[in-house]
Amino acid sequence: MLPSWLPNGHIEIKGLKIYAHHGVDPQETLVGNNFEVDITLEFPCEHAMRTDRLDLTISYAEVIDIVKAEMAFPSKLIENVVYRIYEALTYRYTQISSGRIAIYKLTPPISAELDRVGFVYHW
Repeated sequence: MLPSWLPNGHIEIKGLKIYAHHGVDPQETLVGNNFEVDITLEFPCEHAMRTDRLDLTISYAEVIDIVKAEMAFPSKLIENVVYRIYEALTYRYTQISSGRIAIYKLTPPISAELDRVGFVYHW
């Protein structure tokens, strides 16, 4: 039996690697870059846990397809890409109560030694 104080759970996708054409510099949109996407989506999960029914949860495979589709459209700012992903996910899955979307550019065109740069949105 599930405790009554555990109404929500999370779907997490970590380290999704996607090659895309986002950036302010025209060369970035022409050549492209490697990006990494992390997503956490909170939703009421009790029914899915009790019934083992896919239609009562959030399909991480479908979430990945949505992310890939939005990443395929070039933007100057990754903030814009995050917003589009947020809009698409919350439209498709109205049961999402909160979440986190992070997009990181793995090889930014700047002269500094670093692992990655990115934008993170929480709601």
